[in-house]
This record gives sequence, structure tokens and C-alpha cells, in this order.
Amino acid sequence: MKVNRVYKVVRPMRKFGNLIKDIINPTESKHGWCRYPLYAKTKKQKELYMAIIIEHLDNRIEINPEIEIQ
Repeated sequence: MKVNRVYKVVRPMRKFGNLIKDIINPTESKHGWCRYPLYAKTKKQKELYMAIIIEHLDNRIEINPEIEIQ
């Protein structure tokens, strides 16, 4: 495949467009996103953030053997 400058710009924008669609219209999406803080003052605060994120993901992810994953 021939790669040119336009292709290098268009491909990441397509991925960014998919992210925007997932955020704006989550009911039709098969993906989710999570925003979390990158810094914590103490190790205990970091563990609390991680526990909250894991609990959130555990509640969001559903088991459905009939769905086709890309």
C-alpha cells in the first residue's frame, strides 16, 4: 500500500471521530470511556481511585455471548 502524507493525517482523525461518536451517543456504542485523575497525593488515595475505577468498569461491562466483537 502506498502511504502518503494525507493518509497519515486521515487515519488518526478517523479514530478520533469514533471516540467522539462513542462519547456523544453511548447507547449505540459497543465501547466505553472512563476519565480518571492521573495524580494522587498518597498511596491510599491512589488505591481508592483504582478501586472506584474497577468498580465502575465491573458495573458497566456486561456478559453477552451473542454479540460480535470487532
